[in-house]
Amino acid sequence: MLNRPRLDTRCNDTVVRSLTDDPAHHTMALGCPTCPHRETCGGLSLAASIIDCFDFCCADPEHCTRVCRNNPQQFVSQVREIDGFDLSNVHRSQNLPIYFVGDIIPLVYHGGRRSQPLTQGIFALRFSDLIDFKNGELRFRTRGDLCRAFRIDLSGQIVLTGVNHDHLIEPWWSLGEARIRLIEGLRMLGVTTITTPNFSVVLDNPRTDDLHAIKRIAITFAEFQQGGIPCALHSHGRTLKDFERWEKFIAEREEISMLAYEFITGPGTKLRKDFHLDRLAELARGAGRSLDIIVRGDPQVIPVLRQHFRRVVYIDTTAFIKTMKRQIAERSSNRRLEWISSPTVGGEDIDRLYSRNVSEQIAFLRSTYYSGDRNTEKAA
Repeated sequence: MLNRPRLDTRCNDTVVRSLTDDPAHHTMALGCPTCPHRETCGGLSLAASIIDCFDFCCADPEHCTRVCRNNPQQFVSQVREIDGFDLSNVHRSQNLPIYFVGDIIPLVYHGGRRSQPLTQGIFALRFSDLIDFKNGELRFRTRGDLCRAFRIDLSGQIVLTGVNHDHLIEPWWSLGEARIRLIEGLRMLGVTTITTPNFSVVLDNPRTDDLHAIKRIAITFAEFQQGGIPCALHSHGRTLKDFERWEKFIAEREEISMLAYEFITGPGTKLRKDFHLDRLAELARGAGRSLDIIVRGDPQVIPVLRQHFRRVVYIDTTAFIKTMKRQIAERSSNRRLEWISSPTVGGEDIDRLYSRNVSEQIAFLRSTYYSGDRNTEKAA
């Protein structure tokens, strides 16, 4: 049985630091140079004492779902389903222009406790909320059904965000060839844009699991584009090598005009935010053309990204969540928003509260993070 590396678990930051690839300060693990995946992976340089990434193997192949060589039969089928870890054999697709009527998009989780459609003009929905994974079907037959369920304007643009917990995005991959039929259904519902599911790359898993996730992101991007839905590529990675591979992939494919990223989990932490921002800047520079990016999470990354991307589109979740908690946005010296308790009586709709919160939050985000000149505006 393999032994996982012994880590100091008293502090999450300590664990993250010990598992973060840092070739500038640590030597490469002893087993990496002879690994058959070294050229694609790039190897790991960690503070943690490991021989190679397979020290992270759970040693429980009967119950493991990770992509790991220590489960040979499953590993072979997992690699075959993506046609290897190489990104160069991902199918090409047509160029699909992406246009948004706004640069700040409210995320609508559901239409509960509202009677009137939100008339913002553009809305974000969670990709997984539109799919019945158990039956492999769309949850809505018509655009009207969809808009009524979420209480959004029938004429508004709909953006689907693929950022979610693993158990809500992994089922999409398991649908196999049915994905193509469902993509056609989403197109018929009038989906404007979708961001690829953010299949996870994880610090304490074998690197083959990361490589599998990265390849699936690339494949799903191509499938959405081929199905006629403009797609933003979620160019997530764990190491410098991951982003070098993404840079080459993006530079060679003009059909990639928009990236997607989340600053909620790992990339949103103080320890890793700058690393991911630097990598995104490199992707923008290396593309050889102007790119847009759609972001979720920490809005403080917006001014940084605006220096490198033609357009930064932000998906906001705060207005909806605060409304569900019965809080109302109040301006404080025009510099920030305060969220004040605003309870409702039993059965009372929250249309007016939600509409106000969306408008105030968008105005706040735009004045705080989108004001001022930027270098990329001149370039564009």
